[in-house]
Amino acid sequence: MIAFLGQVASPEVMNVMQFGVAGLMGALWWWERRYSRQREDQLTEAHAALMAQKEHLNALLAALEGNTKVIAEFTSVQGEILKALKTSPTP
Repeated sequence: MIAFLGQVASPEVMNVMQFGVAGLMGALWWWERRYSRQREDQLTEAHAALMAQKEHLNALLAALEGNTKVIAEFTSVQGEILKALKTSPTP
């Protein structure tokens, strides 16, 4: 059993096994806290990246909305010009 634990456990866990079950429990608690903190840091970084992408996406959507308004106005003006050309008398 000890040989198996030596193969799968980290050196930190093996060092505290000499303190018995209480040492092993403490080591496991420490290991869980260390890796949960790393996971929390990863989630924080991912959240920051998503928020930065959201700002870029909002800027892109604002530009797209502005372009859509300009195209709609241009189409309207072109329609009015076409209508005026169709209704004007030909010389």
